[in-house]
This record gives sequence, C-alpha cells and structure tokens, in this order.
Amino acid sequence: MQLLFWPCTIASLILSIIALSTRKSKLLVVSSILILPMSLYLAATPLFLIWGLIFPLLYLGASKFIAKKMIWIAILLVIPNFLLVGWMGFVVFEQ
Repeated sequence: MQLLFWPCTIASLILSIIALSTRKSKLLVVSSILILPMSLYLAATPLFLIWGLIFPLLYLGASKFIAKKMIWIAILLVIPNFLLVGWMGFVVFEQ
C-alpha cells in the first residue's frame, strides 16, 4: 500500500495538469483511478469517512466539464485535490 500511495497521488496531480492543459478528458479519468489509494486511505480514517471518496469523483466531474468545453469549472473541480495533497504532505512532513 505504501509503495502505491504517494507515487500514484503525485502521478495523479501531474496527469491532471496535463489533462487540463491539453483538454483531454480521458487523462482525468486515469487521474481519478490513480488517486484511489489515497481516497480509500482517507475514507478509512474517522475524520474523513465518506468525504475521502469524493476526491476521485471531482476528477470525473472535471472530465465531464472538459468534454463540454467548460475548462474553468473543470479547473475549479481539480483544485481541491491539490489542496488535499498539499495538506497531507504538510502533515506528513511536520510529524
């Protein structure tokens, strides 16, 4: 699990940036699959419960908006994933 957690999460963020810049919705679907280990980990903690499962859904929603050529809404849906990973990285490095 630990081998997949951070590499998949970082790959998900990088792939989402590429997807938004090239406007390819399929890359955001792959990003939602790559962020699943982190979201399942968060769903197992009492602080996040069901909220952990929402982060892959944000990527899927952004892919729908990219397909509809609504890029700004897709960017707004991707931003919480960056904030979450930044917060998790901060918590890990502060321990």
